[in-house]
Amino acid sequence: MNILVTGGTGFVGTNLIIRLLKEGHNVVSVDNYSIGSKANHVEGAIYHNLDVNDISKLPNNFDLIFHLAGLSRIQPSFKQPSPTFKANACGVEAILEWARERKTKVIYSGSSSKHLNPYQSPYAFYKYIGEEMCRMYRKTYTMPIEIVRFYNVYGPYEVTDGDWAAVIGLWRNQAEKGGPITIVGDGKQRRDFTHVD
Repeated sequence: MNILVTGGTGFVGTNLIIRLLKEGHNVVSVDNYSIGSKANHVEGAIYHNLDVNDISKLPNNFDLIFHLAGLSRIQPSFKQPSPTFKANACGVEAILEWARERKTKVIYSGSSSKHLNPYQSPYAFYKYIGEEMCRMYRKTYTMPIEIVRFYNVYGPYEVTDGDWAAVIGLWRNQAEKGGPITIVGDGKQRRDFTHVD
């Protein structure tokens, strides 16, 4: 299959591309490198430095699109609501419309925030809008669209420091530096964690 991975130089995108190439697919990545890194390029994939909002500049036809691109953390969205909206809402619409014109299946990366109040943060609300757009395109245009949600994913290529690091990445960084592990609250909270494989 010819597969497009948006956000292909990020943590989940890099691991997905490795898997798809092992399965023998032709893989193209679109990423604006706002979070992803050229260090994550995988031999055999084709990479385009392109924002998903400019996806119409990419002429290729694909059998499947994994739409992983977006700004993926809650806390930075409070400081950057406009870029979060552009990436996580406008970017979804751009991909869906591009896929509709080409009759291409889309697998969209939703968010575990779906199970919380969507008004708790710009991130949660814009991911909610993204999922609702997917549902609308699926129903209105009878498009093949699926939504997957990732819960505290960790593993190779994860971000381990800064605003875009998730909890396991932060803990791993702290442990590797020999420092204390940050515990929030009483430490008895429960969360699901999913290895990227």
